Amino acid sequence: MASQWSPGAIFSPSQARQQQAQAKDWNYIDTWLSVKYSPKSAPPFERNNETLKALLALASWNEGVDEERALVAKVEAKALEELKAEAETDADAEVLEGLNHSLTREGRRSLESIAALSVSLGSTSVDQAKLGRSIIGLTKLRFDLEQQTQRVEVLRGKLQSDLDLLRNTLSKVQSDEFTPSPSLPQKTAEWNRATKILTTKVQEYKDRLVSLGDEEPPHPSLPEIIAEEKEIAALKARVILLETQVKAFQGLPHDIDLAKLEVGRVRRELEKLTRQRDKLFEGLVEGRGDSNYF
Repeated sequence: MASQWSPGAIFSPSQARQQQAQAKDWNYIDTWLSVKYSPKSAPPFERNNETLKALLALASWNEGVDEERALVAKVEAKALEELKAEAETDADAEVLEGLNHSLTREGRRSLESIAALSVSLGSTSVDQAKLGRSIIGLTKLRFDLEQQTQRVEVLRGKLQSDLDLLRNTLSKVQSDEFTPSPSLPQKTAEWNRATKILTTKVQEYKDRLVSLGDEEPPHPSLPEIIAEEKEIAALKARVILLETQVKAFQGLPHDIDLAKLEVGRVRRELEKLTRQRDKLFEGLVEGRGDSNYF
């Protein structure tokens, strides 16, 4: 069996012991199957851990049933020997034998039915009332067992569905999607270092806050507050002035050269409009307005 061992078993004593125990289990299963299928050989099957567990459970159950059957046969043989011994020493044996031969076919059938019923009910009496009560008790017991069997089947179905769900979850967890990346240990170490640094910083900032909390806040005087308000009002006025100046440059390109070109073009257009305005004004003064100017 050494050829079936994995290379890791050579360096791992625990794995070597596990594989040795597994080899013994397979040897036991092969022997048990050869006995059960003798003189034929056992059919081929896949050899894995699940198959081994199932075959071990089946072999254990089969051996238990064989032992129980052998014990029952032994008890029955011993009881038959005792009955034979009692029959040989019983003084009424001849009378019973003669009575048995004297019975009609219907009487013998009725006697055998009552005897079989008494044995099935586990009763030593042949009284009809006692047998009837025993039958009613067995009927009630059968009904209770059927109800319990139904509840057990429902519970088994629920457990089977839960088992299937757990197996699906386990297969998903064991898939490549949940396999950690090779860089996870390095990232974990970096995160731990960053956590330690941040913890130190947090403690430092807490100490600073505590030290700042001990200092009394400043209490400005009324003249200082008035001076601050005037300064703020002056800043607001300057901001309004700057906003007015900035609005004059709205629409110009962001590039300085392009902005200069645009300013020159607008300036030339302004000069042209100024000349037209001057001509119109001169025409109005001289009383010879020209409609072409409008």
